[in-house]
Amino acid sequence: MSGNAVLLPVLMLAALSAQNQAQAGVVSGQVTDRASGAAIGGAVLSLGGRTVVSGRDGRYAFPDLPAGKYDLSVRVGDGAPVRQPVEIPAQGDARSDVVLAGVAASGVGEVVVTGQKERDRSIVDQMAAPGTVSVLTAEAMKRNPDTNVAEALARLPGVAVATNATSGSPSQGNHNGVDAAGRGQGEFVSLRGMDPEYNVNLINGANVAEGMPYGRQVELSLLPPFGMDKVVVSKTSTPDMDGDAVGGTFDFRTHSAFDFDAPLLRVYAQGTLSGRALDYGLDAGGGIGQVEVADRFGPDKRFGAYVTAYYGKRNFVSSMQDYQVGQWEFLQTTSEQGASAPGVDKASNLLLTSLNAQFTRGTQERYGGNLSLDWQGDATSLHLRTTYAKSDIRQEVYQKGLQADGYSAATQLSNGLYLNAESDADEHYWFETAPEVSELMTSQLGGTTHLDRLTLDYDVFYSWGQNSAPDHAEFAYQTGGLGSPFLLTYNSAGYPIPVLTAAQRAYFNNTANYTAIDGSGEFTESYSEQRKLGAHLDATYQMGDGLLDYIKAGAKMVDSHRFAYSRDYSDLQPYPAGSSLASNPYIQDGQLSAIIPGVYDYTVPLGDGDGLSAALKKLAYQRTLSADDYNGNTLRGGEAVYAAYIMAGIKRDGWEVIPGLRFEHTRIANTYWNTASGDGQVSSWQSNSTVYNEALPSLHVNYRPDDGGVYRAAIWTSYMRPALYQLGGGSQTSLNSDGTISITQGNPNLKPTESVNYDLSGEWVLDTGTHLMAGAFYKALSHYLYDRGTDYHASAVAQTGVSSISQPVNGGSGHVYGIELTANQELRTLAPGALDGFSLGGNLTLQQAAVHLNSSGIEDTSPMQGTPHVLFNASLSYDRGGFDTTLSYRYSGDSLVRYRFGTFGGNALNEWLRATQRLDLSAGYTFATGLQVGFAVQNLLDDYSYYRTIGRTANAIPEIVEPGRSYMFNATYTY
Repeated sequence: MSGNAVLLPVLMLAALSAQNQAQAGVVSGQVTDRASGAAIGGAVLSLGGRTVVSGRDGRYAFPDLPAGKYDLSVRVGDGAPVRQPVEIPAQGDARSDVVLAGVAASGVGEVVVTGQKERDRSIVDQMAAPGTVSVLTAEAMKRNPDTNVAEALARLPGVAVATNATSGSPSQGNHNGVDAAGRGQGEFVSLRGMDPEYNVNLINGANVAEGMPYGRQVELSLLPPFGMDKVVVSKTSTPDMDGDAVGGTFDFRTHSAFDFDAPLLRVYAQGTLSGRALDYGLDAGGGIGQVEVADRFGPDKRFGAYVTAYYGKRNFVSSMQDYQVGQWEFLQTTSEQGASAPGVDKASNLLLTSLNAQFTRGTQERYGGNLSLDWQGDATSLHLRTTYAKSDIRQEVYQKGLQADGYSAATQLSNGLYLNAESDADEHYWFETAPEVSELMTSQLGGTTHLDRLTLDYDVFYSWGQNSAPDHAEFAYQTGGLGSPFLLTYNSAGYPIPVLTAAQRAYFNNTANYTAIDGSGEFTESYSEQRKLGAHLDATYQMGDGLLDYIKAGAKMVDSHRFAYSRDYSDLQPYPAGSSLASNPYIQDGQLSAIIPGVYDYTVPLGDGDGLSAALKKLAYQRTLSADDYNGNTLRGGEAVYAAYIMAGIKRDGWEVIPGLRFEHTRIANTYWNTASGDGQVSSWQSNSTVYNEALPSLHVNYRPDDGGVYRAAIWTSYMRPALYQLGGGSQTSLNSDGTISITQGNPNLKPTESVNYDLSGEWVLDTGTHLMAGAFYKALSHYLYDRGTDYHASAVAQTGVSSISQPVNGGSGHVYGIELTANQELRTLAPGALDGFSLGGNLTLQQAAVHLNSSGIEDTSPMQGTPHVLFNASLSYDRGGFDTTLSYRYSGDSLVRYRFGTFGGNALNEWLRATQRLDLSAGYTFATGLQVGFAVQNLLDDYSYYRTIGRTANAIPEIVEPGRSYMFNATYTY
């Protein structure tokens, strides 16, 4: 798509901004207490989709509102909202004073946001919170072309998004590597340098099921940015929050009917185009539609219902370069293909022995919805919240490769060292399907009751999530080889380029030369689910006007059950060995003239993934797996967490002190299959159990010297329980030749990672249209848990008849620290008139982390997994006269994703994700009739989204994914 074509819709929308706008008025007033007549500061007022907070004098104002009838909503603390009608005349302003009865202080500070656009209600929530939080509102999500909430969250300080599972475990399957990255979207988020499993994820305060098979991550790509009111990211934890949040807590809050001033019927439609699919001449279109309905009804309109549903489908295409296990070595070694030569930097001594040019295409189908039912009484409010989301991905991956790892031709040098090289390479064609189906459902029934000074919050909830790869299939073809040494160069973009003659290139591109590899067919099916049932009760007692403002105590229970399996059917032969690729009935969908245009001009025939999966599934089901093969990767486990806490709020002269203590008791039980080999060894189901008890004290101190500032300090403790797979994954028992036994198993004695967390921050709102935030954090970790996949730590044991036990082990101590800076400025105050409507914003996060792994084969101190050293966001926006446009930039620095151990490991050879960047543009126009239209481009600069290497700065062994640009056209109509 040309640059003119991109700019044309933007210019058309800009021209519409010249149309006349409706007259605007101001709604203002004061919030007071009926009994005493005292002003009430810190009351949250909502009107016309905007939110402000009353100042210490109780006064508030909503400027620039169109004439019409509105409902003004007023809420103090966690109390039920009070509503009263307001009408703005065609010419003039309106005053609406609010008198509240029985209002008790709630611990919310007296904060007023002045000089800042009311659409930035996130600032209101951030300033009033008892701890350090970042808030992503629905309005902010709409301003950027993000396809899911994971990508939208990456625009907040301290939050990083990953396109696949960042833990680096091979047990994560398609979630670890280029298969998932090739889908062109963020899937997981980390917070303040901590991997996704170190975070707590909630929907409307209810714990979300973790459907991933072997970890505690939640696949956030499931959730589209629809039906969300806001996402609250808590970076510190008070005692009334879950304790297993070393990184922080993400609470996804959906809409209710009481978020809207009037009945709502809104229809949204978006069309999408994949720029990379257009480059290949493949199906590029897609789209998504959503309907929202909300209304309040019954006597005094105390009942409310909100319903939204959506359906969408998109095509995705990515170009990829991959490396695989065993397809690299050291250039200079002590023996042929052996250890790196002494005195030579390992990272500069790497030799790639393969070329794997890849292309992926697929579709993602998403649908789901939210339901909210509410009742607001005088003293009690009740709610039912239900959400459901499903993603169905059908993906095909094609590889055209040269693999030389079996043709070692080392030369011994005069100094006794070896110079490795490869004398030939096999030419490969490989085709796989990479399906993934994910679902997530939560349902919550709860309420709030006010009994004079006592407030009770309560709910019961249920969550279910599943993740499966139901029909993974693959097969491979090869030729007789190059017939000459395998040599590589590298282009300016970092791609390895094989040195080929014209004849070799022609042979490589001829489909008739490829014959089926005997037994290369493989079919795999995997499934994982978790079910959570929980309940909580919080009680807050307001003490009155003294130094002690309130006491709060509560209890919570969450009981979860996990079931996961993976079954592999290998050595399948759907076609006779030696048969030609050209005769394969499932490779008849044309071919690409270049697998990566401009890089690899290698033809690649395309196929029918569904047909291949069906054929291999039929062969697989004709085979009877042994008990070991059927049960070997099966896990059943239960986890029950019981928690209780007590905390207090102390207030005086702008100071707020919140001390507290939380205690959590956890019981975990696992059942798994032990695969035994050797005479006298019998396979069987086995089980183990683990108990954790954690006392978690905390202290939060806030100071609000005036209406526009807050200073915070916090010391709090948290922990992270090991994944069930680490505690009780499938085990293997083998008989050694000397009669001893070697055991590989999970480790029920793993300790949780514990953290003492320190936080300092300040946040300010100035009447010059300026919002600033600065913060620093430090986490002192102990018993660090890291993912080695199935490469467990082996230890000799003093146990009769047992030679060694290989199992996960805890690392030692570690730390992560950093700073977060945020600045937002309305430019109208710098040049009134000329810069009206313009605003500039951004945030910067700098963080460092180091851990002691306590493992052989790697240095004592290593960087921590999943900690980008730099995160940066910037945006330039224009919002005036119905026209709204945003140019946004996102940068994520490099981060370690996998540790490597032994001869081919150490810190020099750990696997790293290189820095990535993305520039996006969005523009829209809102008509007075309720119609909104918009246009957006994602990844304007056509940058790669994933670049992984062995070694932090070495370039010899790369994985690269380029998804191209995406174009979005949308329209919303509000009735």
